[in-house]
Amino acid sequence: MESEQLIPADEFCSHYNVELSFIQTLEEFGLIQVTTMQEKGFVAADQLKDLEQYIRLHYDLGINAEGIDAIAHILQRVKDMQQEIALMRNRLYIYESRPQALE
Repeated sequence: MESEQLIPADEFCSHYNVELSFIQTLEEFGLIQVTTMQEKGFVAADQLKDLEQYIRLHYDLGINAEGIDAIAHILQRVKDMQQEIALMRNRLYIYESRPQALE
């Protein structure tokens, strides 16, 4: 990971007004990855969307870390199923668009 793509966890927490322990809890549940360099934690920029979602779930809706973990798992399964459906639709389109054999 390049350092330009890493955001200091303490700055992230300060900007979003969340506690650093929340980031640590998300890491313990495997929801995010925190990179440690020179005894300082960093989060990857590509995790920001997920982090913002977890913040809303926890602070706005009062959902605990276990609930966030369950929700994240369900959302990932939904995304996987949507991709599978799109793949199946594409395959079906190939068969439907073929000219029918003359009888």
